[in-house]
Amino acid sequence: MKRYIPVLLLSIATALGCSSEIEFTPIVPPSPTGNSDLLISEISTAINTDANANGTRPHYVEIYNGTNESIDLSNYAIGYFATTDAATLTDWTFPSGNFLVLTGNLDKTKCYIISSPQADATIGKRDATWGTTSTTTANASVPLQLSGNSAIALLKKDPAGTLTLSGNTYKIIDVFGSPQVARVISTGSSSARNNFVWTIAGETDTRNRTFFRKATVSNPTTDWAKAKGTTALDSEWQVSADRVWDYTNLGLPTK
Repeated sequence: MKRYIPVLLLSIATALGCSSEIEFTPIVPPSPTGNSDLLISEISTAINTDANANGTRPHYVEIYNGTNESIDLSNYAIGYFATTDAATLTDWTFPSGNFLVLTGNLDKTKCYIISSPQADATIGKRDATWGTTSTTTANASVPLQLSGNSAIALLKKDPAGTLTLSGNTYKIIDVFGSPQVARVISTGSSSARNNFVWTIAGETDTRNRTFFRKATVSNPTTDWAKAKGTTALDSEWQVSADRVWDYTNLGLPTK
């Protein structure tokens, strides 16, 4: 029995020398990295001849900076591409007048709004106006005639890019619509061109809507076929009701 006494005494001494409290080192969660780049966050489309539009063109494009830093907008541009039928697929092109090189800086969590000169200025702020000032005949081949079948591209300067605008090389980083994705035939307009549209979130008539990029989207994409989705669930976009334009989120971070 004596040979166990030293072991017993050592165990008691060890126990008395220890604190009964257990200390934990808290694990600090990683800080959010933010979005990878700028993205198109909101779009308003309308046919100016529609009775509900009151003869105006409430067309605008909103860009959102969800990154963790202020961004120099001079490295970016917006391009406009008007499709001419439902089925013809073609590459993006931006002739003179169909692109806008951006200027200034955009702070993190802020939005930059590009509006048609014919849009109602009372619906919200605008940082730039772009496009035709015509109040009569609408020329859909020039900005900013967003009728549900005109595509918008967000471009960024890149030496490896394939598009040259004002002497600088760009690549497309985000899109709303795409001439490389087929449209569908819709009805309800006297204009033949206005009767083909992209389906978005399962909606087959997208000529007179406001579109909001979902808050769950953190990266721009050029894959319009995937981004537009086939249902409200798998689309990257939320869609307002038909001819019920919603400007309540204009200038605010994406929904």
